[in-house]
Amino acid sequence: MSTINISLPNSLYKDAKNTVSKMHYASMSELIRDALRRIIYSETASEEYFSKDFEDKVLRRAKEPYDSDIVFETEEDLRNYFLNLKLPAKRNKA
Repeated sequence: MSTINISLPNSLYKDAKNTVSKMHYASMSELIRDALRRIIYSETASEEYFSKDFEDKVLRRAKEPYDSDIVFETEEDLRNYFLNLKLPAKRNKA
């Protein structure tokens, strides 16, 4: 990671320090990195700064069920699942 030094007017520095605290940034550096990302990548990135292509792949995969997932295609499937669900027997307190 590269390091840079910047000069800020006192009022901007105070506002930035307040923003670090208010927005729960880990440091002033993290605030500056976030601000730069928002300016530099605003046209080509998602809100989380992923590329559009990467975000599309992630969202597409998130929609795919896992082999162990139970997929309900209708409301009746969902209703039948819960009607036939076997609950553990209650234990009697001794």
